[in-house]
Amino acid sequence: MLDTRERQRIVGDFTMSPMDISIGRTYPDTIVISRSNFDTHGFTIHPVFMIRPPDREEMFVDVPYRCLLPKGLDGILVTGLGVSAHRDAMPVIRMQADIQNQGYAAGVAAAMAARSGKSVRDIDIKALQKHLVEKGNLPERVLTDEDSFPLSQEKIAEAVERVVNDFEGLEIILTQRQDAVPLLKKAYENTKAEKSKLVYAHILGMLGDPIGAGTLADAVRSRNWDKGWNYTGMGQFGMSMSELDSLIVALGRTRDKHTLQAILEKVELLDVESEFSHCRAVAMAFESLGEPAAAKPLAMLLAKPGIQGHAFTDIDRAGRGIPASATDTITRNNSLRELVLARALYRCGDYEGLGEKILKEYANDLRAHYARHASTVLQQKRSTTGETVP
Repeated sequence: MLDTRERQRIVGDFTMSPMDISIGRTYPDTIVISRSNFDTHGFTIHPVFMIRPPDREEMFVDVPYRCLLPKGLDGILVTGLGVSAHRDAMPVIRMQADIQNQGYAAGVAAAMAARSGKSVRDIDIKALQKHLVEKGNLPERVLTDEDSFPLSQEKIAEAVERVVNDFEGLEIILTQRQDAVPLLKKAYENTKAEKSKLVYAHILGMLGDPIGAGTLADAVRSRNWDKGWNYTGMGQFGMSMSELDSLIVALGRTRDKHTLQAILEKVELLDVESEFSHCRAVAMAFESLGEPAAAKPLAMLLAKPGIQGHAFTDIDRAGRGIPASATDTITRNNSLRELVLARALYRCGDYEGLGEKILKEYANDLRAHYARHASTVLQQKRSTTGETVP
C-alpha cells in the first residue's frame, strides 16, 4: 500500500539497520544526515528491540547514497519512505526535513548522471557531497568519512562482557553475529552467575542457537505472566512486548522441541483479557518450533470467548465495528490477536481446520492489509506443500 507510512521499501545496494543507527555508523557516500528517534508505529520486529527497548533520545544519523539505489535495477533512484532500510530503522530517517534534503540530493545526482551520460551508480559521489556541503546540507567531514564497519574483534569481545549489564552493547553483538555467537556461547558455558547465564541464553535464543534452551525454559516456567502490551498506533516508544514475551520468543527460536511444554503451560492462562503481546509471543514461538503438538492448545485458545470473530467481511459488519474514537486501537488489537494466533495454528499443522477457516475469513477482509497478509500465509502453505487452497 504505497500511500501508507509503513509502506513497502526497496532492497538497495545497502540496507540500513537499527544497529547502524545506534552505533553511529559512517559511510563514504553519505548524502543526508537525519535527525529523529525510534518513534515506531505498531510493534517493533527487530531482535535488538525484542530484547532491549528502543530509546526515545534524539540522534543524528548518516544516510548513504546506496540506500536510494535498488539492487539489480539501474536508471532509478528511490527516496523518502521507500528507501532501503529495515522497518525499525525508518523512524529515525523519515522526518520531513530529512526526506526533503534526500530528494534534493537525488535530484542533483540525477542531473549529474544526465549531464555526464553515466549511470546513477557511477556519478562522482564526492562532487555531489561537495555540492551538498556548499549548500549547508552536510558537514565537511563527510568528504573524508570512511565506513566505520566492520567492527574490531576487540570491540565485539568487550560488548559480550558488558552485555550482562542491562544488555549494554547489544547492538554491537547483533551487528556482526557470526563473530559474536562463538564468544556468547563460550561466555554462557563459563559463567557461574545465573543472571548472566540467562542474558547469554536470551540473546543466543533470539539468534536461533539452542545452547541455552534449558535455561530459557526454566526462566519461562518460573515466571507469571507480566504486564504485556496492546497494539498502539502512534507514539510507540519502548518495548512492544514484555520481558516474559521476549523470553518465550527466544525459547521458540531455539527450535528445541523439548521446551514446548514450558510455553504450553503459559498458553493455558491466556484469554480475551490478555494483552496482544502475550498472544503474539506464543504465536511467534510456536511458528519457530513448527510443532504439531501446539495446534490443539492454540485452537483451544482461539475458541475462548471473544477471541474469534473480528474479521470485517462485509460492509455492515465493518460499520458495526467502527471504533468510537479515531485514535482507538481496540478494533485493530482484536483483529491482530486473532490473525497471529490463526496463522500460528495453521503453520503448526492446524486443528480441525480452524486456522485455515479464520485465515480465509481474513483473506476476504475489507481491510486490504489484513486480507493480503492472510492470503499470503495461505499461499505459502500451498507453495510448500502442493496443497490447493480455494
